Amino acid sequence: MTSVEDDPYDIEKCTQWIQTNALNQVCLQFPDKLLPDSAKVALHLEKNIGQKVYILGDTTCGSCCVDEIAAEHVNADGIIHFGHACLNPTIRLPVLHILPKQEFDVKNLINEFKRVFQDDTRKIIFFYDVEYAHKIEYVYNILRSMYKHLILSKLNCKSNVEYTDTKTTLDKVILGRNYTLEEEYNIQDYEGFFLGEEGKTLRILAMSIPMKRWYCFINNKINEFDALNAPWLKQRRFLVEKLKDAKTVGIVVATLGIKEYLTAITTVKEILKKKNKKTYTLCIGKITPAKLANFPEINAFVVVACPENEVFDSRDFFQPILTPYEVELAFNTAREFCPQYFMDFRQILPGGIHYVDFKPSTDSDISLISGDVRNCKDDALCVGQMNALTIRSSGTVAIGMAGAQYLQERSWRGVEQRLGEDPVLPAEIGRIGLACQYTNEPLNTDKCDAET
Repeated sequence: MTSVEDDPYDIEKCTQWIQTNALNQVCLQFPDKLLPDSAKVALHLEKNIGQKVYILGDTTCGSCCVDEIAAEHVNADGIIHFGHACLNPTIRLPVLHILPKQEFDVKNLINEFKRVFQDDTRKIIFFYDVEYAHKIEYVYNILRSMYKHLILSKLNCKSNVEYTDTKTTLDKVILGRNYTLEEEYNIQDYEGFFLGEEGKTLRILAMSIPMKRWYCFINNKINEFDALNAPWLKQRRFLVEKLKDAKTVGIVVATLGIKEYLTAITTVKEILKKKNKKTYTLCIGKITPAKLANFPEINAFVVVACPENEVFDSRDFFQPILTPYEVELAFNTAREFCPQYFMDFRQILPGGIHYVDFKPSTDSDISLISGDVRNCKDDALCVGQMNALTIRSSGTVAIGMAGAQYLQERSWRGVEQRLGEDPVLPAEIGRIGLACQYTNEPLNTDKCDAET
């Protein structure tokens, strides 16, 4: 950090933002790979502003999302987020994003752009990863003189790259990015170009925005990208069928800061209730297979999370992991099939650009997984008993059908009273010693006999 030009953390920008907004309690959020520099950044910033700042050591759900819950532990009135960001809107605190700065060959990009888009009348929307935002102004000024219908997307945030920022409340904000089309054209008339790696951000944009084609800049080459024919998407269709068969569904809250996450939870819960599914709401922080394995009675999980959450790509989980949009695909007959796939739950909520009213199906259908007939009326009989106490056997009381039924049917049930069923036995001395090596284990018994 020898000079402002060489400072990757933009200390001067952070200082100006804190002083302009008169903030007293500021938290600094770093991804894991930048934590080694966190103390140095905090000390430098404290010297500039003359007050203490706090470092968020561990994020609640993911490093790309702003962790407002952790910041509220010290009554923070502002957060500075460093590193890659998903740019999801927050609801509690003002946020400044210090975006990373990745270098690339601008001259080669321009030449590749001219090679692929030889017709200067082609309609193109230019997207980019956040780490390339610091060079976009220079690149766009060169390209817009060559192409008549080139549109640059903007980042919906407050960051250290002011040229790309448009802090607005527009409805058409997808993955923290927005754009304005020319009046005489619609989105199907355009092609999309993404400056960045072929990763989660590009895939979500390509699945969410119905353009003619998508291109990306990889290894200094511009290639066409097709997200809708990927094997990943076919696997998601299979999981939707698994959700239809599920009797018990867990709603996992994997974000506490994204705007309208509570509305998403309520919407999913109401849809599942109308389809006679028993639901449990879980908040377990960062999602891991071991945590969700503690709920074996749940047949499927619906995760309300950041659209860039890597949990949806993992195959390590024992039960299906689905999104709110996939809940609608399974149960909302008013949602017609379309080639797009909406990972951002805010797009399908009331007021979102892809919202449709819920219309349940009352017809029976056949499961594509088990071949059984799914009858809505039969399920309704079970749901009517969800809140009622049910006597299963002598001395056993269960609530409802779903989770309690699983506990009744599994082979191991824990400590239970079996009065009059088991013979009375005298008490015996239990195990003695450490758990790793009890004194009455065969190995220790043989050793003691040898010593004797």
